[in-house]
Amino acid sequence: MGFLEKQTDPTTPMHWRGDMQADYFYPSGIAGDKFFKHLKINDTFLACKCAKCSKIYCPPRMYCEDCFVEIPDSNWKEVPTVGTVKVFTVAKLNAHGKNLAKPKVVAFINIEGTDDSMLGIINTNNLDNDFTGKKLKAILRPHDKREGTIKDILYWEEV
Repeated sequence: MGFLEKQTDPTTPMHWRGDMQADYFYPSGIAGDKFFKHLKINDTFLACKCAKCSKIYCPPRMYCEDCFVEIPDSNWKEVPTVGTVKVFTVAKLNAHGKNLAKPKVVAFINIEGTDDSMLGIINTNNLDNDFTGKKLKAILRPHDKREGTIKDILYWEEV
């Protein structure tokens, strides 16, 4: 079966031999775009608060994930780039299963003043340290090097 031929029998397996190009583009959406544009020029994160359930999201959302209420721009606010480690792990392999040149400590960090968390890399040489509950600060790229992406957060370090 060729690439442009239509599959008409759902019981007949379909497969493709050879290489197939698959390019992906993941847009950050309206809320993500505002968050990253803000981060590009400021040293703070943006968060938003649901008027119905009072949950505070960081990064912000257009709608509350719990009660599905729209969150207007008037409910957005700045929050500091600090947080507390909820859980962490030491990564020794990359996404392809190959050994990393240097292990990394990856953590889920609860952003201060919010009910939300972000994934981040902790800058440390002490891989045996227990980071649970430690307060961290996001280290950002210099202003003139920022791109308005998640890569503007270089790493996290203890306060």
